Amino acid sequence: MATQESHRAGGMTDPLSPPPPREIVFDSDHGMWIFSRYADVLAAMREPALRPVSAKKSKNLKVPDDAALHDLRARVLNAFSPSNLLRWQTQIECGARELRENAPLDLVSEFADPLCIAAAEVVTGAKRSDRAQLFGLAKTVSRAAAEPFDEELRVAATGADAELDRYFASAAIPMAGSTFVALSRTTACLLANGWLALFRHPEELSRLREHPEQIPKAVEEMLRYACIPQMVFRFVPESLSICGRQFSQGDRLMLRLASANRDPEQFPDPDRFSSARREVSHLALGFGPHACAGGALIRMVTAAATRLFVERFSLAEVAEPMEWWGGAGFRSASKIYVRVAKPSS
Repeated sequence: MATQESHRAGGMTDPLSPPPPREIVFDSDHGMWIFSRYADVLAAMREPALRPVSAKKSKNLKVPDDAALHDLRARVLNAFSPSNLLRWQTQIECGARELRENAPLDLVSEFADPLCIAAAEVVTGAKRSDRAQLFGLAKTVSRAAAEPFDEELRVAATGADAELDRYFASAAIPMAGSTFVALSRTTACLLANGWLALFRHPEELSRLREHPEQIPKAVEEMLRYACIPQMVFRFVPESLSICGRQFSQGDRLMLRLASANRDPEQFPDPDRFSSARREVSHLALGFGPHACAGGALIRMVTAAATRLFVERFSLAEVAEPMEWWGGAGFRSASKIYVRVAKPSS
């Protein structure tokens, strides 16, 4: 089993930098076609026939056919209506202002994690008294997503996912278990990496402090730059052509979203974080028929959390050492120690 323990980042490649994009190639080790250039990944995302699957399976049991997928998307979009998003945003921001502040502190465990867990509880209706249990299950699912080719982690995640489904069986929103994981873990990992990117680009952090109305644009750049997950998987149910290549029934595809989002053909100076970047659609939340149905929810929580981060930590300094966790699916900062500086008089 691949280790999921945090470890020092010294001497290793920057975990925020994905593999560079390259032409479509077959990976014999995993038995799938790899898409990593922006144009190629976008073309795959535009193909409605492709089926979402995990790294190891060729069928999604929760959405067994197109009709079930379309019905689920419609119910999720209805649940995440603008009125519900606004109501949840107000609750999340009010609750977050009660969080304890320390200096120095770990920005992940003492700010991002509790904020995102609270957001997950607000949206799904989970009980505060069940926080430890549900967060433990969410971490199990997240570990498998971070290392998608690890069979032992996948089996553990399947069991945790089933427990979450049972807990949320009568929830007011569809896919409440998956939503809890997406907010409490995936969004927390995105925030950790996105905020670290802002610390590494202090001019961007200063701009947001002076112009908080630019935070929605910064969120789009965070999604592009700190893309989580790094990859998604698709199954070819019938012979079809993508990018001039013919794929056979039963083929599996790996779409490297993070590499596509750093493609210099689409994003000039792709390794630089810039909220002033011209309007170009990143692929962190999918596209077209493969767009994430919860994208508006992810954006809302990320923006609300980042607004609070800028208010409280824009003058902070990162204290070494950094710690990371994860694997091929994504890597995330597990510890970001910061010292909160006082404004100069």
